[in-house]
Amino acid sequence: METSENATPVVKKTSKNHYETLNEKITKMKVTFDNAMLPQIFAVMVTVGYTAERIAGMNAKLEELILLNANQIKESADETAAQSLFNAKRAEINKVFNTHRGLLRILFKEDALARPTLQLDGENPVAYGNWNQLVTQVYAQLSTPGMLAQTSTIGITQEAVTAQQQAMTELYALKDSIIKEGGEAEKATNVRDCAFDELYPQYSDYIKYAKLLMPNDQLLEMIGVTVR
Repeated sequence: METSENATPVVKKTSKNHYETLNEKITKMKVTFDNAMLPQIFAVMVTVGYTAERIAGMNAKLEELILLNANQIKESADETAAQSLFNAKRAEINKVFNTHRGLLRILFKEDALARPTLQLDGENPVAYGNWNQLVTQVYAQLSTPGMLAQTSTIGITQEAVTAQQQAMTELYALKDSIIKEGGEAEKATNVRDCAFDELYPQYSDYIKYAKLLMPNDQLLEMIGVTVR
């Protein structure tokens, strides 16, 4: 395929709007406050009120924010881990449940009483609440002596039913763990965000003053300002 020598090349444009994550903003603040006491920078910024005490105060707030951010990351990871354990346990239970339902549908294919009792004609729900209700009710019905006498012939014994019911109990505990970890993660996020919202405007003002008072690109770069 031939191309024209005079064809205009396609230039990919990079968006000027780069969304900074909170972690990136914290990193930039650390660079700024770490270098704020350098003599050539401090001498300029002290003229607009950035004394050693004021800078030390912002640094202390930043260190607290860093700790709060680390805690928020930990709590969020704990919530994710709890959710993963729950998902794995539910998938494990559901796999056995689907096998049991398949066996029961064959066993009771012509039993007009057992099919509605065990809800064999409906689909396996996706939503947790409906799924939980179905699984709980089915194994409650299967645990009765009259039902077990029939289902034991296809391997759905008292032991098999009890194992599934025990697994459901473990699933409920994991669900409680998700709620607990979620609450802790939310609290950690709120505390972290409040600390950030208090400090970031102070940092932003410092940078605005610096840009006006320090036209020297090198000095600005030393406090984390990207000069273009």
